[in-house]
Amino acid sequence: MDVQNKIGEKIRQLRLLNGLSQEDVAEEIGMSHGNFGKIERGEIDVNSTHLVAIAKILKVNVSDFFEHKNKPIVNEPKGEYGYATKAELSDIVLAIERLTKIVEKLQDKNSEKKENQKKGYGEKK
Repeated sequence: MDVQNKIGEKIRQLRLLNGLSQEDVAEEIGMSHGNFGKIERGEIDVNSTHLVAIAKILKVNVSDFFEHKNKPIVNEPKGEYGYATKAELSDIVLAIERLTKIVEKLQDKNSEKKENQKKGYGEKK
């Protein structure tokens, strides 16, 4: 696979990961979707201006279109719906600990109730 095919394939993968159609990206960069499809298939070379514009739309660096070893190709979003901050993780840990204690208390109460029923204390006549 030559360089233009590899770049085209990376563009296609990233476009799909972003939930965009060929038409969406082509329109944004001022190109027909037919030519954009040719770029993805490696049939034509993409110029640097279009490559920069495509990278911006796909929220990646231009270098992400080129082969890397052991490096992710997608810049994942951070923030409200992305990775949790250290403070948020601490809050989550505390919430899990509280829930664990509540579950343990409920399990203890349930065990006591079952034990009392076995002894006949909880029977209604």
